[in-house]
Amino acid sequence: MTRMKKHVRENGSAVTQIVLMAAMLVFVILPVFSAVIEKYVLMEKARVIRDSVDMTNLSAYNALSGAELGKVRVDADRSEILEIYRQILSANLRLCDDLEPKPDSVAEGQVEVVSLEIFSSFPAQCPEGVRFTRPAVHSVIRVPVRPSLYRSIILGMLGREYVDIIVHVDTEIPLNN
Repeated sequence: MTRMKKHVRENGSAVTQIVLMAAMLVFVILPVFSAVIEKYVLMEKARVIRDSVDMTNLSAYNALSGAELGKVRVDADRSEILEIYRQILSANLRLCDDLEPKPDSVAEGQVEVVSLEIFSSFPAQCPEGVRFTRPAVHSVIRVPVRPSLYRSIILGMLGREYVDIIVHVDTEIPLNN
């Protein structure tokens, strides 16, 4: 009889260990692993966006007229430079004219140009506090991306579809010396 109790106790213990290991795998290890992977995917998307915005900043500066370059600070909201900037950004990020994403775009919702300023006199400082010693273009862009795995479930519970990647890029323009 004692042998039978010992056998049942060992089998029960093994089943409990298997259930606990499976629960740890499903509720701890997989979510942590997926969060780490998802973080790196979002970081890579942010890098692609940052590179595209940097090239857009350079192109927008080169599109300025001589009269605009003579100003200390070009306010893009009242200038045609914002429209030029939006066109270049659309091409670089594969967006439609209204900044909605095309099927092969890194963005998954409408992109917003939050801030765009051009500094042609220096020293200057952007609204985010970065100091310039050369002519520069300051831009802040909001790009919605759809997460995958567990984060999408959490966002769904919060009533949201996207994570907003906000990219702040200051591009100093090289001078010919």
